[in-house]
Amino acid sequence: MILPVADTSAPSVLGSGPSKSMRPTGLHLAVVAVFFALSACVTVPQITSEAEEKMKEELAAESKLWREKQQEKIERIAGQLLEATGTQAVIRFVFVATLDQTGSRIHPDIVNAWTDGSTVWVTRGMLRFLRTDDELAAVLAHEMGHALREHMKYLWAQNILGAAVTIPASVFGGRIGGTLSDWLVQLVNARFHRDQEREADLYGLIWAYRAGFDVDQGKEIFKRMAIEMPESTSRGFLATHPSPPERFLALDQIAATLKAGQDPLIVFGPQAEEAKPKEEKKEEGAAAGDDAAR
Repeated sequence: MILPVADTSAPSVLGSGPSKSMRPTGLHLAVVAVFFALSACVTVPQITSEAEEKMKEELAAESKLWREKQQEKIERIAGQLLEATGTQAVIRFVFVATLDQTGSRIHPDIVNAWTDGSTVWVTRGMLRFLRTDDELAAVLAHEMGHALREHMKYLWAQNILGAAVTIPASVFGGRIGGTLSDWLVQLVNARFHRDQEREADLYGLIWAYRAGFDVDQGKEIFKRMAIEMPESTSRGFLATHPSPPERFLALDQIAATLKAGQDPLIVFGPQAEEAKPKEEKKEEGAAAGDDAAR
């Protein structure tokens, strides 16, 4: 039987066969072949639970070692500053590196430092922000200024801060309880009077200079903080401080006075009035009297 030959020139009603433009070319087939070949070669490393646990322990050990080194650095610089104060003061210094140290209430990555008068805390975020030991010395010395000038009495007198609590040894690296974590949050948010901030700046820079640190670098940390973290002037480390322009100009003058071999406590501090010649005091007194008479 002779079968009829289909007319290939007629269009397919159902479009059952792919059009010429839709048929796979040699290039398409080659790409697909390469894809499957590469897929067959990709393997995922099989890590045993023992190996994973070992790596976890190694990372934890390295993390602990890193925290200890940061604590040692803080204590080394703080020791130099304490010696420069010429006192027998004892202040503890704590590197806040984990959430456990503040009861998960204060994140260690915030850029901050604070004191309760006997202990100074420095966060992991602050240490990362600081570039040199001179900058760290300036921050530590400023907090020491609050502590040694007894500025905490102002906070208690103004009911800004609740009653002091005992700081246990666990604050150096262990988990703390709710009472202490509440206390730390109060400390971070407590606001000194701006005159006390000025005094802490003054004494802090003096002690840093006496300890051999570069006060030019030290004073720049506060300016860089205001530039790179502008929010710090309203709700951060600089929130309670004098306005940035005033503070930076004052720090410049204090640093210049120190490098000139003068005592800022005499030039700018309470002793400045006592050091003035009698003639100058009389002139100022007379001028004050004239102003009052007007």
